[in-house]
Amino acid sequence: MNRSGSRSNRKAEQLSERSAEGVSDRISDWIAQCAVLAMLFELSSSPKPGNVDRCHDFSDISFHHFLTSAISAYPIFRKAARAEGSPGSLILEGVQAWGEWGLRSNTHFGSLVLMMPLALAAGQARDRAGRPHDCSHGEWQAVGEDEEKASPDRFFEGLEEELARVLRSTTIQDAVDFYRAFGLAGARVVSVDEFCLKDPQWKERLMEARRSLLDLMMLSADHDIVAREWATDYKRSFQLAGRLQELVSSYGLNDGVVRAFLEALAQVPDSLISAKFGQERSLQVSQLAAEALLDPSLDKARQMDRYLLEEDMNPGSTADLIAASLFISLLRRLRF
Repeated sequence: MNRSGSRSNRKAEQLSERSAEGVSDRISDWIAQCAVLAMLFELSSSPKPGNVDRCHDFSDISFHHFLTSAISAYPIFRKAARAEGSPGSLILEGVQAWGEWGLRSNTHFGSLVLMMPLALAAGQARDRAGRPHDCSHGEWQAVGEDEEKASPDRFFEGLEEELARVLRSTTIQDAVDFYRAFGLAGARVVSVDEFCLKDPQWKERLMEARRSLLDLMMLSADHDIVAREWATDYKRSFQLAGRLQELVSSYGLNDGVVRAFLEALAQVPDSLISAKFGQERSLQVSQLAAEALLDPSLDKARQMDRYLLEEDMNPGSTADLIAASLFISLLRRLRF
């Protein structure tokens, strides 16, 4: 081959590499956009009883604080989608990002705990199902213009399997980073027999026991619905994602998300309420949610919202679960 031909081949290879990198960046951006949109859709849907939404604040934390928290997570989700970091370190970075905006209260800790592994899994599923160099710029640009011709969800067909790999890959360092993030976020600490955050020697005990982050989640799965998702490969989140598709299609985005939240709360008591008020009160709240679902106008949901706010009862773990389920639904082309 002559020199001219070699130069042409090298130039073609360079153009192909740059094209692949550009497509990879755009897909990573899209994954991060889905994550932030999920947090914003969950946040703004109303009435979502007992939670901050676009219609009301808490006394110590407001709607705009949650908006800030969600937006600040964008670069961390993008990093996760590019497989840069591990679950524990990314959760910690997400919480640290709040401080850059002066946030001092817990906003989206549970959502970050559930969604960072999903962003990692989405990026890795993308690489396994169809690497960026297998997707042309024209194909990517067709997304949203001709769904039958091309759609980014083809990259995420193996999301469940990839998520299981991400969770099982966690390490002792992930556990340490998670505990640091937990303390920094100011999340509610439940007293447990092993590895309690209230123990001043928690780090030494973790290192000695050589427990991974998944190990810790399994220890908490019986009393915490976020940890239970980790322990069950997000079985409930994927089920709720499918249900969200149905409800949003039938009722629109706002009412569909509200109904999904009420259904989830009616089915399983919220662990945040259980931790603060006890199992009996959390069961009562679940019964209220079941009754609110019977009212198509959602007036009972609004009454329930006022009651929970007066009682300072916040089913925040269920809200985190809905955010994660929305993330999955958006990756799978939720239409609203």
